[in-house]
Amino acid sequence: MLRFGCFVFAALALLNNQAAAQATNSQCLSALQFASKLTAALDSLHLSEVQAINTDIAQHCASTLSPDIEVIADAATLFTFIHRRNNGDSAQQAFNRLLLRDFTSLPRRQQAAYYHLMALYSLHTGEYKQALSISHIISTELLPAAVNAADDMAAINLAVADIHYEIEFYQSVRELLLPLLTHPAHYIRVRAASLLWHIPQTQQQLADTLAVLDDYSALPQTLVKLHALEAIVRQALEENDQPAAQALLEEAYLLAEALDAKAVLIRLYLLETDNPPSPHGVEQLLAFSANQLSLKEQLPVLKLEVEQATASQNWQQATATLQQALALNQELARNNALAREYAGFQMVSQARELEQARQQSRLQALAAEQQNQQRLIYLLALVSAILALAVLTLLFVKKRKAAVHFEKLANTDGLTQVLNRRAIQLFARQVADRSKQLGQPFVVALADIDHFKTINDTYGHDAGDIVLTEFARRTNTLIRQQDRLGRWGGEEWLIIMTNTRLDAVDGLFSRMQEEIRDITAGEHKLTVTFSMGAVAGNGEQSVEALVQAADELLYQAKQSGRNRLCKGGG
Repeated sequence: MLRFGCFVFAALALLNNQAAAQATNSQCLSALQFASKLTAALDSLHLSEVQAINTDIAQHCASTLSPDIEVIADAATLFTFIHRRNNGDSAQQAFNRLLLRDFTSLPRRQQAAYYHLMALYSLHTGEYKQALSISHIISTELLPAAVNAADDMAAINLAVADIHYEIEFYQSVRELLLPLLTHPAHYIRVRAASLLWHIPQTQQQLADTLAVLDDYSALPQTLVKLHALEAIVRQALEENDQPAAQALLEEAYLLAEALDAKAVLIRLYLLETDNPPSPHGVEQLLAFSANQLSLKEQLPVLKLEVEQATASQNWQQATATLQQALALNQELARNNALAREYAGFQMVSQARELEQARQQSRLQALAAEQQNQQRLIYLLALVSAILALAVLTLLFVKKRKAAVHFEKLANTDGLTQVLNRRAIQLFARQVADRSKQLGQPFVVALADIDHFKTINDTYGHDAGDIVLTEFARRTNTLIRQQDRLGRWGGEEWLIIMTNTRLDAVDGLFSRMQEEIRDITAGEHKLTVTFSMGAVAGNGEQSVEALVQAADELLYQAKQSGRNRLCKGGG
């Protein structure tokens, strides 16, 4: 009787467990339903919706997921890490599983979304070869096949353009995204414009892009709106509209923090360190761990750490961090070289693929055979290209070490480590050419340290060298990332401010006066002033004529009592 009672109790417990499992599984959507929701969320960059899908899978599906649902969970995990920079170990495991999956049975749009995430993760971790291989799959297999499907084509174009933007293959980005500026879907137009703003080829392209971005406020609170807002912040800074830029920046911070979009926060903090350097941006950047930063993001952060260590006279830490930054810079140079090789190969491939896609639409009977043959050709070409790139990379690394060293010697002033006269003159000519082409103004400013000979005669040449190096170092922290400072000769300095109106030099001059006034040379505390002449250029006058005009204005400033700025039209 006791044995029978135990049997009944066990049977009831088993039935209860089965009922609980069925209740849990009944709330778990099918793989098809999850895939549909995830694809829509990825297209619209709806970060919160992607996170909700992952939560639903974890809460309502069995602990051992089916392969189809596990793929969806892994893709959601990867997307969340790319934009929130959290759960790095989970993201690595998800990426490793996705790398072993076969996506060929999935819809093209879904395949492109997964490959897109894998390529972005590879770029984040510095695996450029892996990212280029994945990008090649999208470009050669998915993009041509979607030529007659408008919705798929737009989504795949965005995926490829996003990857190509990260590897600086800008011509491809423009070709893929310019047609999308008139797409009927608002979020697609804005996604395209948010990337195109960074790389306009003409003023008309920039105007078309800004026209799309100006309507950002109508968007829902997603990454699409945040990316548009980020571009508009940068536009305000380019136009030197500081009040508007500050208001937009605060709006961007609020949205980024609400979405927990750390990837955008990192870019905004980096932006704060450039326009001009902000203690808030520096403090926030230094709080991120290395695995939360991509390789490109790690380099400016390392430079900030070097500056902090130097300022606190922690020379050992400054040297170690500088060596780390130099090693990282070499790795980025190798990756950029690899990307340039890929870009050349890809331009030829894309032209061929698009032509074949058109032929396939006209000759349906031969489509299957042509596709198989083409796939084999591209596979062999890719293998050959990778082998060739491997050999070229080994040769490049050896030559690059020597080239970088000699290039730096040729372009850098030995004492102050800023551009020398030849290099700053070359940069100025490039700016003038671009200014003439795009119709953008720029500023040429010539500065001269007041009474420098007296400093040398009174305190010695060592003190004079300290004044020169401190002037260069402090001025470099005040100019924008796209501007340049060069030593023109002796105590004279040439500053080139790109895409800037002449009145912007007033603010720079005031900040320089404040920053450079007090310099300590050994036991001596020196009060240092300087005079400046500045002219505006538009590409019509030669650089030599502009420098001559700035020199004449500098002479006027000296004759008017020094420690002042004189401006002219150029």
